[in-house]
Amino acid sequence: MLKQLTEEQARHIAALARGVRNARDALLDNVPDEDMGEPPAARGEQNPTAAFALDPLPPDDPAVAALQQALTALEAAARSELFVLMRMGQGDFAICDWDRALSEADLLGEKTVTAALIEDLDLHDHVTKGLYEIGSSSST
Repeated sequence: MLKQLTEEQARHIAALARGVRNARDALLDNVPDEDMGEPPAARGEQNPTAAFALDPLPPDDPAVAALQQALTALEAAARSELFVLMRMGQGDFAICDWDRALSEADLLGEKTVTAALIEDLDLHDHVTKGLYEIGSSSST
């Protein structure tokens, strides 16, 4: 399934994404839910801080910089494959949709694909699940 992206690269980026999520959550850890100004959701996202995405982190945060650097170091085709893994992990695509998902990534363009990867708060979980879906050899 993976041609340009290695499983090791995908797992490395997933680990970096976990670090970004942990850094973001640490900044927001002491904010009570009632201070978010939104009533608790009956369905869907239960984390009231999810709408903030990476906004709480400073632009020069080392975790974000490491993730961005790792993503930009990938070839465009490898980034597209990572995007497809992410989308599979989100439940948007199945393994039989691989070629169609790669075509979608190509249509979106490199900037949009990279932004989608960086802005996914659960990128670690989504990539890990995507790797599982394609039958990768090991798990995290």
